[in-house]
Amino acid sequence: MSKISSVTSEEILDSNGTPTLRTHVYLDDGSVGTASVPSGASRGSNEVAELRDLDPGRFNGMGVLRAAAHVQNLIYTAVKNTDPFDQEKIDETMRSLDGTVDKSRLGGNAILSVSLAVAKAAASSLKLPLFKYVRRLGKVGSEDFQIPLLMINLIEGGKHVKAGLDFQEFLVIPKGQKSIEVGHAKIYKLIESLQILIGKEKIGSGLGMEGGFSVKLSKNEEAINLLKEAVDHSEFTDEDFAVGLDIAAMSIYENGKYHLSDIQKPLDPGDFIDYLEKISKKYALYSLEDPLNENDWNGWKKLKSKLSLNTLVIGDDLTTTNQNRLTQALDVEAVSGVVVKPNQIGTLSETLAFALRAKEAGTKIVVSHRGGETKDTFIADLAVGLNADLIKIGSPLQTERLVKFNRLMEIEQELRKETI
Repeated sequence: MSKISSVTSEEILDSNGTPTLRTHVYLDDGSVGTASVPSGASRGSNEVAELRDLDPGRFNGMGVLRAAAHVQNLIYTAVKNTDPFDQEKIDETMRSLDGTVDKSRLGGNAILSVSLAVAKAAASSLKLPLFKYVRRLGKVGSEDFQIPLLMINLIEGGKHVKAGLDFQEFLVIPKGQKSIEVGHAKIYKLIESLQILIGKEKIGSGLGMEGGFSVKLSKNEEAINLLKEAVDHSEFTDEDFAVGLDIAAMSIYENGKYHLSDIQKPLDPGDFIDYLEKISKKYALYSLEDPLNENDWNGWKKLKSKLSLNTLVIGDDLTTTNQNRLTQALDVEAVSGVVVKPNQIGTLSETLAFALRAKEAGTKIVVSHRGGETKDTFIADLAVGLNADLIKIGSPLQTERLVKFNRLMEIEQELRKETI
């Protein structure tokens, strides 16, 4: 039986130029797993901690040399010669070694990098595609693999841009997506249409963190209308694309009020819920992600009860891939969907347990990237392995997002060959 023989880690830069970790796990049979971890621009308060160097002389204190050292010393010592196929035991070993609730001693970034690299090494040792190994670990069952529906961030605001719209993401969802390949082609056509409109109106100001357009618009609803217009100009219809929003409400919430450029006066929670209900109906919105303060449980329940069943209410900052937060959300009927981000919780086994709990409750699963990404494609395999309903991987206009699209297409092609 193979054993872990070596673990190394180094500091690299993510898509925002911010340091992160790339970790390699080596098995004694020659198999290797390499994982790079992302970092979020908009973070829920219940996410695990990232360990940073806090040295103002390097990357404004954002270096991860201490985290890399923990991987190569404390963590390596704890997992050396252990069974790489016992993912839960390895993850529990690292959690116990850390000894904190938020993984702040060793760093959630350090622990996750090892957790994911172990899974990759184990899959390689078994000569299994990673998505099939994830299926085995995730205990999803024997159901057929499905490719998740794409959620594409085409216009960005909030913390993803230097200045601009209040809402963080304006997404399009290719309805009735028959394949990633076909969906991808439709998205490129829509992007071309959107580029033409932005150029014609002279409202462009580059790209946001995730490859969506940053636009010079004063109101959020103008961005929704711009997406709708792009759909019309590309000869698609509302039957081809739906629109979803990531409100990232914590970024517009202050002193008990929500502040919107669309409305002159700040809105109290009740008025903001009414506003969200209105625009959801007006634009037949597919989804609202993080529409309210992450601690306003009653508000979430009220909003969900007011919206059409056709509009998903998705928790991200609310649930942070944390089973305790998920249980609370399910108990109060606050969500109909949840985002799954491994770096919010810090280990693969905890990520899988969260996703399985959500699936058992009939809640939609949205596997998601982060604002600061790498060229690691793990989340594509994770989404297929879990039979996730949806996946957010940004816009294909940026390389670190495009590689995830390409990985999904590779998986789709592999599954297609198996059915021939």
